Amino acid sequence: MHSTSKNISLLITLLLFVSCSSNKPGKNETFPRQAENIRDFSRDESEPIPLDGFYKSKGYEPINLFKLDYWKKQNFQLAYLAWQRNCTSRRVPIEIFIKCKTHPKIDSANADMIRKFFEDNFKTYTLRAGAGTLTAYYEPILRGSRMKTKQYYSPIFRLPPGFLTITERKKDGTNSVIPSLKRKREPSIPPNQYPTRKQIMEKELLKGNELLFLENSVENFFLHIQGSGTIELDNGKRIRVGFAGSNGRPYRSIAKWLEAEGEMPLNKASMRNIKNWVKQNPLKSSDLFNYNPRFIFFREFPASSDPSEGPVGTLGVPLTADHSIAVDEAFIKLGTPVMVVEEKESQNVNPRTFLMMAQDTGNAIKGANRGDLFFGTGTTAGNRAGTTKFRGRLIIFLPK
Repeated sequence: MHSTSKNISLLITLLLFVSCSSNKPGKNETFPRQAENIRDFSRDESEPIPLDGFYKSKGYEPINLFKLDYWKKQNFQLAYLAWQRNCTSRRVPIEIFIKCKTHPKIDSANADMIRKFFEDNFKTYTLRAGAGTLTAYYEPILRGSRMKTKQYYSPIFRLPPGFLTITERKKDGTNSVIPSLKRKREPSIPPNQYPTRKQIMEKELLKGNELLFLENSVENFFLHIQGSGTIELDNGKRIRVGFAGSNGRPYRSIAKWLEAEGEMPLNKASMRNIKNWVKQNPLKSSDLFNYNPRFIFFREFPASSDPSEGPVGTLGVPLTADHSIAVDEAFIKLGTPVMVVEEKESQNVNPRTFLMMAQDTGNAIKGANRGDLFFGTGTTAGNRAGTTKFRGRLIIFLPK
């Protein structure tokens, strides 16, 4: 942990900022880094709190993860790939940035070297709070077109002009909305005053802002929940779409509508079952979708040539299947290595464990031990994500 004076800390921060600013994007970088991040997030841009101080204020206490049986069973090669992607971000805490710049070169194929890197450079901590809910998400592969046709009829929309998308945390603990840097001269609409999904769709308020047209309305709805996806166009070309903003409305689970209407019990409302219900009840689908007032806007990216690169998360780096997690930034700083540990009632049953990097956030991810595990791209990842929900804890790694 660090115990430097305020002046020395400020000097180091300034020097590292200069160094960071001079870095050029890597040759394999798929998406451009930007000064502003247009995912929903809250952060205080005043003087940063030291990482150890931040976590101590949240009630973290030491745990010796490296002596536990499941530690040596992790996929260290892929976890290290996710760590290396951490190191290309300008949003990681300064302590992690220093570790990125100063740790010796490691053979990325040598699991023992990688394991020793984590053991030698980090201490592990757990939160006193109770176990939280762990879920999973994925990136779907959908079919779409740039033109509306009989087959491709369900639109996704780009961000409307003048829309405010970035929130920042004020010193009194409340959030205020600030404009995107590229739109600061345009008229603006605060997200909490923007219409609901029902109003947007029924009144066609976004007509003319269509980005793409998909062939399936239920897949379109779940794309809003996942936040990103790969789209195979009708000409065979693949592109990626990602989160560009929202209407600022809170997410409300459509599973609750199905239960309230007597259509499906809550414990049966998996993604697969909901999709099947929509196929059988097409006339009721609009009522189902509009129960959730939240609406997502998208932007386009080129598809990556690296199959290990998932969509870009809040941290600004490509996610890594099974090794990236969405967390609540109020409790876990982006860029922090995290071990996900399932809570088991019986000591004789091995828990599910995942060595991950905190690289994303989500509107529904709130709480100390709440997390959303990224499982990858495509149908297999979607099937796994749709059936994953368990109670567990997050163990964090702090640089020594």
